[in-house]
Amino acid sequence: SIRLDDFVIRRGQGSSGDEDKNYVHDQGTAASTWSIQHNLNKFPSVSVVDSANSIVIGEVTHTDSNNLTVVFSAGFSGKAYLN
Repeated sequence: SIRLDDFVIRRGQGSSGDEDKNYVHDQGTAASTWSIQHNLNKFPSVSVVDSANSIVIGEVTHTDSNNLTVVFSAGFSGKAYLN
């Protein structure tokens, strides 16, 4: 018989059992353009927060599968979460 557990993909794992790759970029110096080398070998989603942990929206450009830039209307420091 077939069980539902046979079809469940565990959180953080792909069908091969490999953990999903992620990267946290710490932008310590205020800047309006962040250049991020993440080496994830994929085009990750990007979430950004400022130093007060408020969400900030920027324009993301994937240079290639290991690098991207995020452009904001003003410079600030914070973190980018890529996954």
